[in-house]
Amino acid sequence: MIKRNLEKIFTTAAVVLAVILIAVLIVIVFGGIPAKDLDSKLAKGLILTLGIIFVLLAGTSLAFIFMNNDAIKEITLRTNTSDKTRVSLPAVRKMIKTTCAQIEGVKCKGIKLTVSDYGVKLKVSVSVVDKDVEQVEAYIRNLITDVFDKSLGFAFSAIEISIIKFVPSYQPNVQEIITKSDAELAEKKQIETEAEEKEADFVAPVEVEETTEEAPVEEAVAEQEVIEEAPVETEVEAEAEEDKE
Repeated sequence: MIKRNLEKIFTTAAVVLAVILIAVLIVIVFGGIPAKDLDSKLAKGLILTLGIIFVLLAGTSLAFIFMNNDAIKEITLRTNTSDKTRVSLPAVRKMIKTTCAQIEGVKCKGIKLTVSDYGVKLKVSVSVVDKDVEQVEAYIRNLITDVFDKSLGFAFSAIEISIIKFVPSYQPNVQEIITKSDAELAEKKQIETEAEEKEADFVAPVEVEETTEEAPVEEAVAEQEVIEEAPVETEVEAEAEEDKE
């Protein structure tokens, strides 16, 4: 917590000083302060001092940001005005290693304690041999939680497990996988070949010109008109011949 508070203080001071320097530069650029007024030892010394302070504040802020000061050396179990009970980091490491040793094929090596807003966080580096990762993760979390709860009455806010060495219990059947892969490839090639053959055998449909029935209809109508007109003209001629007689 102290580290975070100091980080906030130095960062805020660096930002405020940066704003002041930028404001002074803007005023100088736009002619608010004549250049001749700055040609004095006092003005130069003041600007140089502000620049040095800004660099120091910025460097300290960056150091706090990248510095890992959250690591702790002990755990406070109980505290009040007169009494305080703590557990050192070596004791915690020994408890965790002894607990992990009860699981066959599991070894806990790197153990770190860090503090966060929610409490103490445990980081454990584990090597796993001939075990399933999910099982090992469940075993370690439950065992550590149970041991510290029953022995010290303490609970970690989080338990982070990092596997640095892993030898899986699962051994694949390589020959079966190779056979299955070959079958999948052969099926894929067969599908591609069939698709190519279908494309080669495909014939584009021939476009058929649409025929209209207007011409035959017009011819039939014309023929009907000729047939109907012929008898009429014959009757008129016959009547004319009868009148002549």
